[in-house]
Amino acid sequence: MSLLENKTQRFHSLRVPLANRVDYCLYTIRGNMSWIGVIWFILFVSSAVSLVLDLLSLIDGSVWYRVGYVTTFLLSCLLKLVGTAKNYEDRFTHQEPIADFYKDVAPPDKDWEALDLDMGGGKTERVFRCKDIDRWLQGPERIGLERNTDAEAVLRNFIREHEAWHEVFAPFLRDMHRRAVYTGKQFYNETKYGISQELKPGQPVQVHKTCYFDSYLTNISPGHRVLRNRDNAVLAQIPDVNRWREWLPYEEEEGENGRCRRRLKPLGKYTMANEPGVTTLCILEGGYIILWTQNRLALCSTGQLVASGSGSANWEDCKDCFGDPDGLRTAVISGMNRELWEESVGKRGVSYREFCACLDTRITGYFRWLTKGGKSEFVGVSRLGGNKKGKPMAENLVPEESEVLNGEKIPAGNMWKLQEALAHRLDKIRIRAEAPQAQFSTRENTYSVSCTMAMLALQEVCRGYCTEKCKQSCKKESCDRRPFQVLFEGGSSAEKQEK
Repeated sequence: MSLLENKTQRFHSLRVPLANRVDYCLYTIRGNMSWIGVIWFILFVSSAVSLVLDLLSLIDGSVWYRVGYVTTFLLSCLLKLVGTAKNYEDRFTHQEPIADFYKDVAPPDKDWEALDLDMGGGKTERVFRCKDIDRWLQGPERIGLERNTDAEAVLRNFIREHEAWHEVFAPFLRDMHRRAVYTGKQFYNETKYGISQELKPGQPVQVHKTCYFDSYLTNISPGHRVLRNRDNAVLAQIPDVNRWREWLPYEEEEGENGRCRRRLKPLGKYTMANEPGVTTLCILEGGYIILWTQNRLALCSTGQLVASGSGSANWEDCKDCFGDPDGLRTAVISGMNRELWEESVGKRGVSYREFCACLDTRITGYFRWLTKGGKSEFVGVSRLGGNKKGKPMAENLVPEESEVLNGEKIPAGNMWKLQEALAHRLDKIRIRAEAPQAQFSTRENTYSVSCTMAMLALQEVCRGYCTEKCKQSCKKESCDRRPFQVLFEGGSSAEKQEK
């Protein structure tokens, strides 16, 4: 093995702690420019400059100059010492979920349905989906993309507001940063885009520029509290619903018998970074879908089976899509392809461009994840063929070990086998009589939320094909319809965009 072979895994362990610290410092400096901080910075810079000048003129420097240098240096040290001593024990914290924070939250309106996903160990995750939006995303209608700069300003001001930053956001960010540094988790601040308004069929989708730390603070922190290790005192949470109402992803309304009920807010009605997740299941020409296992260094879905391409959308995915008549699909599919390459070509044996030339991707569904503040998630399906020389690109599929490990294969030799395999993993839908919600349970293995929803969307796409397009009676095991071909008949969305 050469020195630089598989460089992403060779140097990744050094990059993570460095990126964690640099991004945390840059982000907190932008959010912590109080007058005391400004005074300390001026004093520190003055003393540093004075030190340099004093060293250059050890003999000629005047007494008053030296007194001024020493005074500014001591004052800056004193301010720093007082601030550190006052809040030193607040640095040692942990988080815990707030009981029933997301309990019994209803869908935004009658067009949405709530699904409770069985994650194993008695834990469930509630998600919401709208079949009208799924059909719109799957269909041929082009979907434009518009930038909402007003949403960017609202989000920035909301996080940087002095009281909110010091009482809530700074303690959450500090706790997560220290935990990431101690455990080796990846917690750095990539530039993202977020969905600004609720998706509405027939209308362009509005997005805003944001970052991962914004998403962590506004989407992940709700529903948790930060506790001090020494005495378990609460250092940060939502202290007053009326004060922090714009942080809540749901609203309370009067229901039957005068009881209050919670309902998920439409996007745009509360302040969230809301950077969308992008997940795709990759079908290989050999007739199977490969899944990975999320390793323990990830912040989400650790130890669970995940799709071979799964992560969050980057600003780079969408920045050139404004003005594109089908900008949303272009951005989402770009994110899915990028995540698939990043996580499944671990040795970087082929370039991203060469890999994508062998890849077709289409969007199959959309949902909102309740415990992530109602965050938007897109799911899709991809097929990976061969390169121009006819060599199968699947030979380059190796898990990026800094993020994922080997998982399992889902049979996809024909449409019948694929549907049977998906049904085995999703189990039956059970409609509970006491509430119009559906509950899914997985069997032997635990699948991540995004992987489960991607499998569900793919299952429904397959059923739609067999019901509406397949002209032959079902041959079951001897079915000759290959998902690798029939799910992409007419060209993928990416191919249509190129045309």
